[in-house]
Amino acid sequence: MTPRQTPQTALETLLKLVVQHPVWAARLPIDLLSDHSPEGRALIAITDAMSVGDLPTQGVGALLEHYRDTPHADLLARMAGQLADSAFDDAQIEHLFNDTLNKLEADAISRQIDVLTARERESGLNPAERRQLAELLLHKQKLRVRAKVSDS
Repeated sequence: MTPRQTPQTALETLLKLVVQHPVWAARLPIDLLSDHSPEGRALIAITDAMSVGDLPTQGVGALLEHYRDTPHADLLARMAGQLADSAFDDAQIEHLFNDTLNKLEADAISRQIDVLTARERESGLNPAERRQLAELLLHKQKLRVRAKVSDS
């Protein structure tokens, strides 16, 4: 039996898509990209390069060359190698990119909700924090509805 692979994280999926389509880095919300993983740090570097006009957008090879001799080189080369093994349907790539961004946003909102609900249990929330929690819960619900609409 073949060992089971761990599912890709949202950041891994985004990195793979951005390696394939570097101009999409301009659409990444930098505040949702975590620097706690190599994929997140690579996406932040790519997004920063795109924002100042330093990112080559002529293809995967140019992107790999740009990041040669950087901490991101090995990871980007591995992601580029996986592109050959991935069965990304060109018609679905944009949809996958948008869904992954929605998931990243929903995960960030869930983390904020968890922090506020833990604080509520420990010491209670002031009125501003209660309002923030209500807004986060409403925003999370809207994301779910948007995801369901895009699936249909």
